[in-house]
Amino acid sequence: MFHVKLNMRKPAIKGITGMLFLFFVLSSCAGAKQSIQVPDYVLVPNGKENIGGNNLTAFIFENNMKNVPIEQYLSMKFQTNNLFEKEFWIKTDGQKFKIIIYDYNEFEKYFVSTNYAPMNVTPENAKSGDQRKFIAISMISSYNEDCLAEGSLLQNIAVNYLKNLKDEFLRNGYAR
Repeated sequence: MFHVKLNMRKPAIKGITGMLFLFFVLSSCAGAKQSIQVPDYVLVPNGKENIGGNNLTAFIFENNMKNVPIEQYLSMKFQTNNLFEKEFWIKTDGQKFKIIIYDYNEFEKYFVSTNYAPMNVTPENAKSGDQRKFIAISMISSYNEDCLAEGSLLQNIAVNYLKNLKDEFLRNGYAR
C-alpha cells in the first residue's frame, strides 16, 4: 500500500510568516503619540521633589538653541562664580525666591521631551549653544513653597518674573 507522510515544515513556515506579517501590520497601525506645542510657556506639575515630599511645578518654554545655555546666561546675569550653577536666589516684589533650572537629564526624567514638539525648528548647522529643545524652571519661596503650584498665592508673581526672564533670555541670550 502507498503511504503519504505529512510534511509539517510548510505549514510552520506559513504560520510564522503570517504571524510576523500580522505583527508588522498591527504595530504600524498604532497611532503616533501626540505632542504638545508650547507657543509661549506651560506650567507642568510633577517636577523635582521638594522638601516635604511634594513635587515642584515647572515653567517650560522652547529654547533658542543658538543661545548659550541658560545656566551660563543666568550666571553672567547674576554674576556668580560658577557658569553651570543650576540654582539662583533672586529678589522680586520685596521677597526672596530660588529658581531651579532642570538640566537635560532631569528634564527627561520628569517631563520627557517627546511629549513636547518644538514650534521653531533650528537646522543642525545653526545650533551653537544649548542643545536642549525645551527649558524647565521651578521656583520656590524662601519658605520652600512651590510658587508655580496651582492655587499658590505667589503663582502670579512667579509666572510674571519667569515670563520676563524667558523673554530677556530669548532676546539677549548672548548668542555665540
